Amino acid sequence: MSGPGLLAIYTEGGHVRGLGHVARCSAYARGWLDRGGRVIWTLDGDDLAGAAATGCGEVRPGRWQDDPAALPDLHPAVAIVDSYQLTPAVAAAIADRAVMPVFIDDLQALAYPRGLVIHPALDPAPLRPDGADWLTGPVWQPLRPAFWTLAPRGPVRPAIDRILVTMGGSDLYGPGAAIVRLVADRVPGVRIDWVTASDVLSPPPGVVLHHRLSDQAMAGLMLEADLAISAAGSTVFELARCGVPAILLGVADNQQPNLDHWPDRCGFIDAGLWDAVDRDARVRAALDRLCDPHLRASITDRAMATVDGQGVRRLFERLQTRDGKGGS
Repeated sequence: MSGPGLLAIYTEGGHVRGLGHVARCSAYARGWLDRGGRVIWTLDGDDLAGAAATGCGEVRPGRWQDDPAALPDLHPAVAIVDSYQLTPAVAAAIADRAVMPVFIDDLQALAYPRGLVIHPALDPAPLRPDGADWLTGPVWQPLRPAFWTLAPRGPVRPAIDRILVTMGGSDLYGPGAAIVRLVADRVPGVRIDWVTASDVLSPPPGVVLHHRLSDQAMAGLMLEADLAISAAGSTVFELARCGVPAILLGVADNQQPNLDHWPDRCGFIDAGLWDAVDRDARVRAALDRLCDPHLRASITDRAMATVDGQGVRRLFERLQTRDGKGGS
């Protein structure tokens, strides 16, 4: 590529679908803007998704995933596509119009046309050949700018002092409140930083509420946390980058690969699905295990070795080479 040019982003999100796609696309957008390029979003989302994309380029709302005729008349240098609802016809239409199409993939649900596929999940990929070049593994996950370069993480504390609870950008099903109460009962006296999209009028003692945090604020909370209880979505990569021992709850079907693979990779604990009958028992058992500072220290080291925060840089360096070919 001869210059930054136009980056077109096609994605989705909101209260029901969460903000994972928007968050990682915003990482690419902010990096592209920093390089002097222009960014246009085509966003199928509600006000929550629109707010998350604010400041990251021009946002044009509308559904686009299943109708090539609904695509804007853009011919960008790079198109980034991040959607669980993408159809083959639209994928092909975007690839035809962009100099370099880039597809973000978690579930290997589609055979992609020409271009690059970013598959940051821990499972092997691709399962079948297609027209794209696959870039795989968690080092390719696009993290937001605050996670590119971090302040040093402090030493592991002998006793748990701070616990971070976050059930995703929208906390659609509302398990956060029950988890917070469970933590306050199981680990009395601990400070609980609860990141929630809900308004809570009277949180329990020791609970500090946080709403719509910037990436800098979220990174700061993670670096101070002794452990986290989190939805098993894209936040897992940020927790790993910050070295936070994590108890993971699945709140969507597409999070199952994270529950399956992160425990073996770095010791994060799979607490099952958010609505499982044994959820509370599994969370309590995980909290008891993580009281061991040696275990927490081991998880911290393994997690930080898995995610280095340079996924955005890696993609842009790859795009600098001819036709997206070349070393990572």
